[in-house]
Order: sequence, then structure tokens, then C-alpha cells
Amino acid sequence: MIAIVGGGPAALGAALACGKAAQIFERNAFCGKKLLLSGSGQCNFTNSLPKDKFLQALGEFRTWLKPAFYAFDNVAFMQLLEDNSCPVLVREDGKAFPRSLKSADVRDTLVSLALKKGVKINYISKVQDIIPQAPGFLLQVGGASIKADKVILASGGAAWPDTGSDGFSYRIAQKLGHKVLAAVPALASVRIQDYPPFDTCAGISMSQSQLIIGKDRFRGDLLFTHHGFSGPLILDNARRMQSGQTIRLVFDAQDRLFGLLQSYPKKQILSILQMLALPKALCAAILLKLQIPQDAPAAHFSASHRKHLRAYLTGAEFVIRDLESLATAMSDFGGIQLNEVTARSMQSRFTPGLYFAGESLAYSLPTGGFSIQMAVSTGYLAALSALNSI
Repeated sequence: MIAIVGGGPAALGAALACGKAAQIFERNAFCGKKLLLSGSGQCNFTNSLPKDKFLQALGEFRTWLKPAFYAFDNVAFMQLLEDNSCPVLVREDGKAFPRSLKSADVRDTLVSLALKKGVKINYISKVQDIIPQAPGFLLQVGGASIKADKVILASGGAAWPDTGSDGFSYRIAQKLGHKVLAAVPALASVRIQDYPPFDTCAGISMSQSQLIIGKDRFRGDLLFTHHGFSGPLILDNARRMQSGQTIRLVFDAQDRLFGLLQSYPKKQILSILQMLALPKALCAAILLKLQIPQDAPAAHFSASHRKHLRAYLTGAEFVIRDLESLATAMSDFGGIQLNEVTARSMQSRFTPGLYFAGESLAYSLPTGGFSIQMAVSTGYLAALSALNSI
């Protein structure tokens, strides 16, 4: 028997490959508790990018994740749902959703397929320990000891523990000799020190904004909140940030301010800033922050004000007060070090017969459907490997 610990996308991906050889052990009363909450309940489960572009979007983890992606790629995932009464909607930006925009449809389809393949699902079955016992393992589940030939650890990471992702996989891996990267929030919003007057910009979204962290620059969509920043640009790079760190936002990437001031000497500075395609509320907040009068005409704009404003627009500094905590962050960056797991099989290099999948592994992917896809893909590959080794 192959024991699959967890009931999320990685576990269900594993179940699809294992069939009747597997049993799922899910601590909750139903599978996919976190999946149901993804994308505000709409479930952006993958992305329709061509294979090479999809892998490129995985960033520094693309090479390691490539075997899993090719074992069960985005086309296979979308086709699987389409063939099993869960029509797929692909938006212009490539994000794929169930056409119903109900995450339960994706979850229900995967669970139904697993059951049809003969997988046994044990609910309210929290695994407390996994003990190697050659040949195989003993799982401590409640007061029972259950024998398994292979174990696929797909119980998630340490983010959003109310859904069941409480770091169990990290603790088990550490007990079995693995080095575990301490979890930090990923796909998390940030709160900013001394944020006013930008709190007046809450709800403003800006496409293809530029973020500077140290010497690195990133582009993406930015969202102003009541306390700081969110949106894909922030969420995708949260794992690179920490409390007390200074980040910079670029509001005038083409450095057009001086040219506009010279071309429109009679216009008020507030109007000129809006010509940079910046929302009026943001322009007003910037001027208030820099203590520059909004109604000052360009012709009367002092050299010091010009220099100060230009510097701010090309790299406005913000100090991070704190990041959204692991309690509410959508995912974490941490877990089992990738160099301690064989990428072609998802098997532990230290404990034969033990496999890892999904958020138990130390990778972090951008928003857009990549995380759910690769959870299913790593689970699928782990199960194929476990099945073939029996």
C-alpha cells in the first residue's frame, strides 16, 4: 500500500497516478480545504502558457521542477478536467479557472476520479508520526499503527495552518534527517511604516509597476491597500522581503518629469504628475508626502523641488513594517531542501520509499496558477515513482 499523507492538490495528483494501490490520509473531514479557498474561491488552477514559457515562469526552480511538469503538464491538467465534466475557462492573461468559477468543481472532479481509480480516502485521519520500518513504514494514525510500503508526504507547508498546513511535513522530514529551510511567508502582502498619506490610495491597482529590492528589479501589477502593498508584484516577491527592509517603487520609469515641466510651464504640478499615467489620488499622496503644493505651476517649481520629486518618482523608498503572517499567507517559502530530494522521482535521498510533493518542498512560485499545477505535478510524479518501485 502507498500511503498519501494529505488531501490537497499534491495528494490528489498522487492519487490519480496510484489508483487502487494508494490510500489517502486526510486530517480534515473533506479534501482540499485550502484548494477551496484559492483564488477567492474561484481556483486559478493552472496557466495556459506554452511549455517553455511555463517553465520559464517557475524562475530559479524551473530546472528542478521540469521532470514533474513533464510528467503531468498544464495541457494534461486542463484536458483531464474537460474530459470529466469540469469545463475550463482560460482568460486572456493565460490564467485557467473552472468555467463555473467555483473551486469546489476542481476539487470534486479530482476526488471523484481518485475514487473511481480505487483510491481509499480516510477522512479525520491525522497522521501523527511516520516511522521507517524496513521494509516500509509504520504510520501512527490516531491510536492505530498502519503499515505502508511507500509514503508520499503531501500534507502542505506551514502557511494557513487553519486549513491543515501546520508544518507537519517539515517536522517529519527533519526527524528523518533532512535539512528543513525555515518557513517565511510567500504570496503575502506587506505593511509599510509611516504609510500615510498613501492609505488614501487603497484600492488603486497599477499594471506593470517596477519594484526594486536591493540590486534586483521586478515588474508586475501593484495594489495599494489601507496599510501597505499587495498584488502580484508584492505577492510574488514577498519571500525576498523582511521586516525593517527598505524597498523602492518606480513611478516614473522613463524619467519624463523634467521634460514635462519644461513643456507645460503653466500647468499645475498635480496635473503634470497625472501625465505620467499615475492615478490622481496617488499623485496627490506623493506631493503631500514630499510637502509640495499641488497647485504650484511648473514655471514656479524650485530646482530643489524638481530634484527631490524626480528622485522620489524614480525610486520611492518604503520601509516594511511587517509581512502578512504565516497564519494568513497563501503559501510559505520553506521546507525540505530540494538538493535532498531526487527531482526525477521526488524520492528522499536519505529515506528510500519516502516521497515529497507540493508545498512540503522548498520552492515558491508566482501567482497565476503555477503553485496548484506544480503541486499536482509533483504529486503525480512521486506516485508514478513509488508505484514503479513496488
